[in-house]
Amino acid sequence: MNDDVAAKSIIVAAALLIIWMGKRCAFHSRSTDLIASSSKSESAPRTNATATEAPFDNLADVYDSSFCHTTVGRLLRHQTWKDLDEAFATSKFKSKPAAPILEIGCGTGDDALHLASQHVYVLATDYSQGMIRKARKKCSSNTTVPRGCQPTFKKLDLRYSHYDVSLEPIHKFAGAYCNFGGLNNLSPADIGHLANELSELIYPGGKVVLVVIGRFCLFETLYYLWKCNFKRAFRRLKRSQNAGIAARVAPDTKKQIVYFYSPGFMEETFTDTSQFRVIRKRAIGLTLPPSLWSSRSSSKKMHPSLLSFLSWVDSMLSGYWPFFSFGDHFLIEFERLKAVGQREKRYRD
Repeated sequence: MNDDVAAKSIIVAAALLIIWMGKRCAFHSRSTDLIASSSKSESAPRTNATATEAPFDNLADVYDSSFCHTTVGRLLRHQTWKDLDEAFATSKFKSKPAAPILEIGCGTGDDALHLASQHVYVLATDYSQGMIRKARKKCSSNTTVPRGCQPTFKKLDLRYSHYDVSLEPIHKFAGAYCNFGGLNNLSPADIGHLANELSELIYPGGKVVLVVIGRFCLFETLYYLWKCNFKRAFRRLKRSQNAGIAARVAPDTKKQIVYFYSPGFMEETFTDTSQFRVIRKRAIGLTLPPSLWSSRSSSKKMHPSLLSFLSWVDSMLSGYWPFFSFGDHFLIEFERLKAVGQREKRYRD
């Protein structure tokens, strides 16, 4: 009897801890959202292009081996592919059936090639010439992509480019996406610029899927608390979203300025354009190790069956509050409204 009482007490305590962490994360999100939104009206600094291009150029040759081709990397990417397939591969765009999908931050091209295998044409962009070079090489050696569906890769710095000029001759897209933190090198001002650009580029009814590094990672926090490293446990929350922190985008790379965003900030920024509504939020990497750890020996030692089970747990919990804010990344999906000022509906739980 005492064992039953003790077990129930542990379950209740764990539930209360999760609720408390959710409220704490929500509080930080609201407070920093106010700071960030107030800065939009001011001349917030834009991201320096040279500072971010070089690290990703240096990362291009090892990006696949350090993330994409690892067990954790594959599981995390397959989580996002389910959403990309639902948003783009199975969608029918009545206004422009042949319109391409725009990818922002394509890296070495895995996502573009996956969608191409589903007969979806992608214009894949990245501001790293090294990544673009690697993606083109990978595409040229790929034999699974149907003829006529090969993605086009183009260097584009979305921080300083006006899309309708830079993307010529294409001026409209059936949708857009950015996977695995491609937006976390952008300042809040850059995110606002991007939202306004996409509101002009996406056909009504089109989807925008963004996978962003979040402000609270449950796995990371619990790990560093266990190690008694309190500074790293809450490093993502210690500053406002408007102030980036120096962090590595991959192991053994130089630190650069990274911004950690909350789902609330991204939702506010895009819905402020009056052109988008949120239709989905969920965590990516809730119980799986964070993406930056995918090449660590500790992650490699985890049995594939255990990692597959953790990925299954993610699929069960990641779409519910408060778990959608607890992953290493969060996925947020928008729909382009069919008319300016259309009344926004709340996302479905």
